[in-house]
Amino acid sequence: MESLKTSFERELKNKLLQKSGGKTSEETVLMKAFKYFDLNNSGAVEPDEFAKAIEKIGIIIPTKQDLDALFNVYDKDHSGSLDYREFASEIFGRECGGASPAKKGQGPEVLLDKLRKKLASRGARGIIGLGKQFRIMDDNHSMSLDKYEFTKAMQDYMLGFSEGEISTLFHYMDYDNSNLIEYDEFLRNIRGPMNENRKKLVDQAFGIMDKDGNGYLDYNDIKDTYNAKFHPDVKSGKKTEKQILEEFLETFETAHSLRNNNAPDHVVTKEEWEEYYNNVSASIDRDDYFATMMNAAWNLDGKRVTKAGWSNKGESSAPKGGFGNKP
Repeated sequence: MESLKTSFERELKNKLLQKSGGKTSEETVLMKAFKYFDLNNSGAVEPDEFAKAIEKIGIIIPTKQDLDALFNVYDKDHSGSLDYREFASEIFGRECGGASPAKKGQGPEVLLDKLRKKLASRGARGIIGLGKQFRIMDDNHSMSLDKYEFTKAMQDYMLGFSEGEISTLFHYMDYDNSNLIEYDEFLRNIRGPMNENRKKLVDQAFGIMDKDGNGYLDYNDIKDTYNAKFHPDVKSGKKTEKQILEEFLETFETAHSLRNNNAPDHVVTKEEWEEYYNNVSASIDRDDYFATMMNAAWNLDGKRVTKAGWSNKGESSAPKGGFGNKP
């Protein structure tokens, strides 16, 4: 067992060294990997989350037997839950990441949960809008904000947090005490990753729309095809289909103005597409509802008749003697 632990820690430190650099320390890389999969911000992970965090760093634990063995080495109290600050402290031989949530109370976690709910209440635009505020404050395009910039962005977005609460959030996310936080990482931690089933639906929809396989979607094709009938805000009566369409298109217009890649103008890239649905996913609890929304929006099963009387699979769906109904 000692040899497994020794070889694991040696490989882990090598991977952390490769991924760190500049203002990013090895400790920060490790803590961010765990924080990404700690969806409830408990400060602890279970075995499957531990494996995902380690894989994000670049190490694949080959078997469940090895995973269980390694996890048990670091899970000192055999609770089935590993405090990753204590794990990091053992790896580096010093205290890491500040006190764990259990030791310093629930303040930051309560605030993060409060922030999630406030953003979710605004739908996909919630996280997208906060990200836009962060980018506005990031004058040098460093993808990071100091405390003043972070505070100003949060206040400008009118989320209702006091300056003291914003300060608590900032220091909680400043893992390496650099007085800077990477705001994309902050937003990902709030949102959490989209699960594999949802990601497959999002990729399927993009593939259907991207008929020539060039990795871009024509803006007008999206506008003419998108169906917002089953969007959660439409179903709940909070917004109309027209409002959701306008919000949907506005999202990509914002992305165009911020994009730093070689994509042509007036197109939606796969990266933008996935980012949008990551944000939508954060405000939808049930997988079956997300699937219903995606199928209604993009006709994933190919059953809805298009304006020309053809399904998205290229088969004529028009009734004899005329064209099909509009979607």
